[in-house]
Amino acid sequence: MSGRAPVLDDPEQLKELLGIPFTPEQLACVTAPPAPQVIVAGAGSGKTTVMAARVVWLVGTGAVAPEQVLGLTFTNKAAGELAERVRKALARAGITDPDPSPAPGAGPDAAAGGEPRISTYHAFAGQLLKDHGLRIGLEPSARLLADATRFQLAAKVLREAPGPYPALTKSVPDLVSDLLALDGELSEHLVEPAELRAYDTELLGVLADTRLTNEDLRKVPEAVRGRLELLELVVRYREAKRSRDLFDFGDQIALSARLATTRPEVGALLREEFRVVLLDEYQDTSVAQRLLLSGLFGSGSSQDGVRGGGTGHAVTAVGDPCQAIYGWRGASVANLDDFPEHFPHADGTPATRLSLSENRRSGGRLLDLANGLAAPLRAMHEGVEALRPAPGAERDGLVRCALLPTHAEELEWLGDSVAHLVRTGTAPGEIAVLCRSAADFASIQAVLVARDVPVEVVGLSGLLHLPEVADLVSVCEVLQDPGANAALVRLLIGPRWRIGARDLALLG
Repeated sequence: MSGRAPVLDDPEQLKELLGIPFTPEQLACVTAPPAPQVIVAGAGSGKTTVMAARVVWLVGTGAVAPEQVLGLTFTNKAAGELAERVRKALARAGITDPDPSPAPGAGPDAAAGGEPRISTYHAFAGQLLKDHGLRIGLEPSARLLADATRFQLAAKVLREAPGPYPALTKSVPDLVSDLLALDGELSEHLVEPAELRAYDTELLGVLADTRLTNEDLRKVPEAVRGRLELLELVVRYREAKRSRDLFDFGDQIALSARLATTRPEVGALLREEFRVVLLDEYQDTSVAQRLLLSGLFGSGSSQDGVRGGGTGHAVTAVGDPCQAIYGWRGASVANLDDFPEHFPHADGTPATRLSLSENRRSGGRLLDLANGLAAPLRAMHEGVEALRPAPGAERDGLVRCALLPTHAEELEWLGDSVAHLVRTGTAPGEIAVLCRSAADFASIQAVLVARDVPVEVVGLSGLLHLPEVADLVSVCEVLQDPGANAALVRLLIGPRWRIGARDLALLG
């Protein structure tokens, strides 16, 4: 117990305090006992609302103090949004001060007291190493590599490697990317280079005695030899990091997982500090992240993550296996499926599995289409239910499909469709255009602007494709490096100077 006087004892009070008409399944997730549970939350089912309300319920009923709550998610933006939702919900319920700013003369950390700690998975791992890294021999002087420095160091290792590497035929920039990708995958899956070397060597032996009947199969030994050569470069890159007292994000997670699984006293300290743990987007966690979290708050330090009993700690993981899209960076959707075994109750029984399936974002017609398309995917995972529309929205929405001969005609159709919606009363802010690639953002923005439709491009990668932003970036590149030829050419042939091809050739 937190030692605070309870201000809540009835779920109906929670509805009234927060002004949210929770569905029965949402309320079941919010008011569940403080014990391990996984919530399979479908798209648009209000998972962030449920997570914030669960914090309010547990704090309001006196189960924990606000500062004993830890919330983890993937991006700084998501962490900020979750923190804001939790802060506003606690303030609205009258549990915390709506203005948490420190009193005059208070220290810099005064505002943080009495609030949940919301962080990204990587930031949490970094703080864990900072506080406890010495327990596994990590010196406090070790520094985290930024992305640009990672590429520089990897390129240096590549240039100085003795070789020869006959199977590595790509350009240097591509090889640097491959080197870093393999290093990151090994870290995220906690696989040592020696293990991969032994596996690939054995595989080459098997393939040598196998009749490879087509061109694709004959490429497999070549790919394996290339990975073995790349692995030697990874070993050199890791030696370069160690000699300089450096580590990157992949190392950070791998070292944190080793700390969590080999030093049980660290888990005991954190379980005492954080009585409630919320894990957001859990389907996108990697094997190393799962071992880190289960080592601290779950089934303990065994490498397979399963043993006779668990800590029974109040860990709530939220995710949707049908929205798992980050396998390329080490994510394992099996983490969500296997959560009940990785985070069992203290007596060893699997954690509770709950679900959220009412979608309040979309009409029933769109959900019918989505459910039909996703049916084979749902069948692969336990606890995933078909999405349901909100009561009364069963026939809402409209589904149209256009198959057009060219990409240009598709853009024109899209522009005309959106412009018609705006002219007939739909607010532009209620319309979203989703793309497979950010490279399409500029052309889509152009067709909408041409039809006087206000457009907001979301995300930095999309903005960088817009002509005016790309020109500004080019100016900055040329100011920083007069030899940036591609950026200089963009400016010279652009609308301001309009230098023609003949003059540009003379300049070149």
